[in-house]
Amino acid sequence: MSEDTFHKILLNTATEIEKISFYAALENDPDAKRKYLEYKNLHVLSNLTQNNYSGQHNKRFNQFWNRTQSQKPQRRINQWMRYAAIFAVAATLGFMVDYLLNREIAQETSQQIEFSSEKGSVSKIHLEDGSSIWLSSGTNLVIDKNQDGETVARLNGEAYFDLIPNPNRKFIVDLGQFKVKDIGTRFNIRAYESETAITTALIEGQIDLLKESGTAFLTVKPGEFVKYDKTNNQISVVQQDPSIVTAWTEGKFVFIDKTLQEICTELENWYNVEIQIEDQKLANTRYTSVVKRSTTVKMVLKILAITDQINYEITDKTEGKDIIKIRKRT
Repeated sequence: MSEDTFHKILLNTATEIEKISFYAALENDPDAKRKYLEYKNLHVLSNLTQNNYSGQHNKRFNQFWNRTQSQKPQRRINQWMRYAAIFAVAATLGFMVDYLLNREIAQETSQQIEFSSEKGSVSKIHLEDGSSIWLSSGTNLVIDKNQDGETVARLNGEAYFDLIPNPNRKFIVDLGQFKVKDIGTRFNIRAYESETAITTALIEGQIDLLKESGTAFLTVKPGEFVKYDKTNNQISVVQQDPSIVTAWTEGKFVFIDKTLQEICTELENWYNVEIQIEDQKLANTRYTSVVKRSTTVKMVLKILAITDQINYEITDKTEGKDIIKIRKRT
C-alpha cells in the first residue's frame, strides 16, 4: 500500500474503490494490518473536538510512517481489549416488542419510542424490516425521528444490533461526545451513563464515528473494537473475538482477564446488588471464567472463591439493594 492511500484512509477522504482495495490488501498482510491499527490509535486520540488536523498531526504521521517501514513484524497482545463493546443503529419506528427473558416496557410519545430492559433480564425488539435489537440488563433505548428524516437513537446501557442493510435508511446513534452512523451491520454497544467508558464492537458490516458537526473521523471495520474513555476524551482501537462481546445475548458471563472490580460491576448491574470490595489490591486481581447468567449471585461468588482465596458476606435488605462484602481470606 502507498503512503498516500494510507493517509487518505485515515482522513476518510479515500474513494470507495481505494477503500475496497486497501482493506482487501490488509486481509492478506497481517503486518500491514498491525501497522494500520497502531497508527489508527494515534490518529483518533484527542481529536473528537477538532475540526481540522494540525501540522503537528501530519508530522506525527510522517514519523510513524518512517518508523513502521523499518519495523519487523511482531506479535502483540492487548490485555484490555476484552471490554464488551459498542455504537448503535436501528431502523424505522413501527416496533413490536418481544420477550426474551423478562418484561420489557415500551412507551410511545409522538414520533419517539422508548424501550427498557429491567435488571436481570435481556429483552429483544423486532423491527418491522426484520432487524432485531437485544437490550441487556438495566438498559434504556430511545429512538426518535427528527425533522431531517434521520432516525436518532440514544442509549443508556448495552445493546446488540442485528440490522438488515438498507441504503435508504438514515440511522444515527447519538452518544453525546460523538455519534455513530449505521452502514448496515451487526454490532454491540456498551454505554452506561454510570460507567467511565463507552465501547463499540463491530461484528459485521460498517459503522462510521462522527463528530458533533457530522464529520466522520473514524470508520470501524469488522473485528475492530473501539473504546472511548470519558475521563480523558481518548479513543483506542483494538481487535477482539466477537463471541466474547456478544456472549450476554446467549445468557453467559464471559470474564477474560477481567479485574474483580470489573466483574463486580457486571454482577451489580445484573443482580441489582451493591458489592463492596474491602481491599484495593484484591479489586485489581484478574480472573478468567465463563458463568451462566441464570445462576445466582451467590453461586458466582462461590466460583470466584474457589479460584482465589476470598471470603464474601451477603446482607439481605428488606428495602433497597442487598449488600455483598468481599475480603481477602486470611
